[in-house]
Amino acid sequence: MKSLEAIERFQSAHKHYLKTDNEDSRKSMAQTLQTVKVLQTELSAPDEEADNVRIAFLKQVTVLEQNINTIHLKDLYPDLYRDSETPFRLLTDILDSFKISLLSKGESYPFIELSSSSNEWKDHGVIAFCRDVRNHLTETKFNNLWDALQTYQKNKTQLSYTFEILSMTGNLGKH
Repeated sequence: MKSLEAIERFQSAHKHYLKTDNEDSRKSMAQTLQTVKVLQTELSAPDEEADNVRIAFLKQVTVLEQNINTIHLKDLYPDLYRDSETPFRLLTDILDSFKISLLSKGESYPFIELSSSSNEWKDHGVIAFCRDVRNHLTETKFNNLWDALQTYQKNKTQLSYTFEILSMTGNLGKH
């Protein structure tokens, strides 16, 4: 989906502009914003199938929360690292599954495979995220793909921020 790439390029250009604050970075940011605006018009057209993305997101967060709760019943926690060196691997897996749902227009909704660990961390932020998404999406309907894209971006930002705060406060446990 070109629009997702365009938004990600704009976000990157915006971060670069905030760091450098020069004419070239300002122009780059303005160009990427223009592309997003053009795509926004295209994606704002009514689309009966857009609500399939909302339903896929709902299924994903519902199963994710259930799986975390099941792991807790065994006095364990979701494994943040997932056989890698980065504690954000779980975050990447969650966001990738949302992205697949978005790009497939809800036809595919991969569930986040969780492995368990005895490594304790404050995963209640992820559970709260799941509940927040579920509460929001239960009360709405996607009328077009722009709605789906905006929700994906909101979820990505919210979950990334949750993991960033956990990391900064030392609440991701020890590897």
